[in-house]
Amino acid sequence: MPFTRAYGDKFELLRPWYDMRAGVHQAPQLLAPPESWVEQLTLRLNYLDSKVAANTDRSVSTRARAAYLELMKLYVSGLAYGAEEMSVTGNVRVGPFQPDKRAKGLDWAYLGMTMTGGARLDNVRLLLEDVVYRNIPGDYIETGVWRGGSSIFARAVLRSLNEGGRMSYVCDSFKGLPPGDKKLHPRDRGWNLFPYLEESAEEVAKNFRESGVLDSNVVFAKGFFNETMPPLASRIKRLAVMRLDGDMYESTVDVLYHLYDKLGVGGYVIIDDWFGFPAKTACEDFFRVHNINPEINVIDETAAYWKKTKDVDIQYWRYEQTKFT
Repeated sequence: MPFTRAYGDKFELLRPWYDMRAGVHQAPQLLAPPESWVEQLTLRLNYLDSKVAANTDRSVSTRARAAYLELMKLYVSGLAYGAEEMSVTGNVRVGPFQPDKRAKGLDWAYLGMTMTGGARLDNVRLLLEDVVYRNIPGDYIETGVWRGGSSIFARAVLRSLNEGGRMSYVCDSFKGLPPGDKKLHPRDRGWNLFPYLEESAEEVAKNFRESGVLDSNVVFAKGFFNETMPPLASRIKRLAVMRLDGDMYESTVDVLYHLYDKLGVGGYVIIDDWFGFPAKTACEDFFRVHNINPEINVIDETAAYWKKTKDVDIQYWRYEQTKFT
C-alpha cells in the first residue's frame, strides 16, 4: 500500500517529494542523483584504466560507487569546504575549523549537514551494505536528524546500491529537542535550550533535494517521538537499519518500544549517543526487561551498534505505565 500523508494534533507524516512540492522543488539540485554519479564515474574509471594499469582487483562499478560515497561523506560532513568550514561549540561560538574533531564528530558543523563524524558515516554505509548483501528486507529509519546529513548519506548509499525501493524515514520534531522528563533520567532536562539544533522540515527537505537524493520513498515524521512513533509504527512493515540520535532516555524508549519489533532479525540498531548519554541507560534497561543481551559494537568514542539476533515480544505495558526498569 502506498504511503499516505497523515496528520494529528501534534504530528505529521508526509513525503516531501509530493507534500512539500511548491517550496522544496524550487531549491536547486546541486548534485546529480546517485545513479548518475555512479554511471559517470564508471565511464571515467574505464577511460582511466585504458591509460594506466589500475593496481586493484575490485570491479570498476564497485570503485565508482565507493568514489561517489566518499564524495558524499565529505559533502554532508562539511569537510568538502576545507578551511571555509568552521567549528561551532556547544555554547554556539564559532571558531576555526578543526578537521580532526569533525572527523570524529566532536564539534557542531557550520556549513555541513551533520555532526556525525567519518567513522559513524562509514558505519551507516557498512551496515546498509551488509543488510543488502545478505538480503535482509526492510527500510532505513533515523530518529533525530538535525539538518538531515546522515539520512541524506544513507539515502545515497541505498540508491547507489540500486535499493531505492527501500523507504527512508526521517524523524525529528524539526523544532529542536524536547525539554525531557527528568523523572525518567536525571539528565533528561534542558535539552530544549539549544536553538542551534532547530532545523525546519522545509530546510531539511531542501538539503535532500540539493544533494540529489530526494525521491518519493523519503518520508518525514514531524513531531516529538512520543507523538510520531505510534502512527509511524502502524505504517511501517519492516525495518533493516535503525539509527537513533535522540540523546535522551525518553526519546530512546519512545523509539525502541514502538519500532524494535519492526526490525528484522539480522538488522541493526545504531545508537549515536551511547557513551555518556541517557540513551545508553535506556537501551540497557530495555535489554534487561526483555531478557536480551546483544553484543555491543563500538563505532567511535561516542556511538555503538548491535545486531538483532532474535525476535522479542515487546512489553508495551511498560511504556504505557512508564515502568522501564
